[in-house]
Amino acid sequence: MVAVPRASPGTLVALYRLLLRTQVTVQRLLGITGLGLLAVLLGVFAREDDNPAQAAADLVSSYGLGILVPFATLWLGTSAIGDLVEDRLLVYLWLKPVPRWQLPTAAVLATATVVLPLTALPLVATALVAGAGDVAWPTALAASLAALAYAGLFVAAGLWFRRAVWWGLAFILIWENVAAYSAEGLGRFTVIGWASAVLGLAPGVDLQLEAGSTAAAFVVLPAVAIAGALIATWRYRRMDID
Repeated sequence: MVAVPRASPGTLVALYRLLLRTQVTVQRLLGITGLGLLAVLLGVFAREDDNPAQAAADLVSSYGLGILVPFATLWLGTSAIGDLVEDRLLVYLWLKPVPRWQLPTAAVLATATVVLPLTALPLVATALVAGAGDVAWPTALAASLAALAYAGLFVAAGLWFRRAVWWGLAFILIWENVAAYSAEGLGRFTVIGWASAVLGLAPGVDLQLEAGSTAAAFVVLPAVAIAGALIATWRYRRMDID
């Protein structure tokens, strides 16, 4: 009889810490921080608009949810396990008696842990700099849920595709930033659409893209993250590790 590894919170935490250390590099921190500071700078110009709240919401939706959050999550999520595959180091984790679901789950959690403060905080600062305090909290919620959803998707992509970053870039640019706006109803199949629905909690703003109700968005976006982790786990269990 083959022994089935027992799930242990300790091993999940250990994997989470390991992936967190591998993801946090100076290059990545500086790159994402630079994109975040650009958002704050754009917020200064939004302050001069006749309707600062609307200008701030548009900025958060188009730049924050359309570029900053997905690009930052792509950079970290695809490399969380993808780098281990490319460097042929995954075999050392594979041989450990650890339930297969724990590594993808740890990767999603580690990715979200890094991305959340590096994207949500600058976007909140953007709203505040623009003089749109009412937009700040919806911005924090929208960016956080979007980062969690993208983390699940891009961790899975890192396991499924070689050169997953390029596939992810195509997904962000074509699907999330072009297709989502091109036809009515496609927003329901995008992360940015549901994140924009959360941003719609801000009073007095009119957003171009909303996938559905805010209540549904609070269910859909975590569900996307969970689905990504499950797909990554399925792939991880069936990979040929060498």
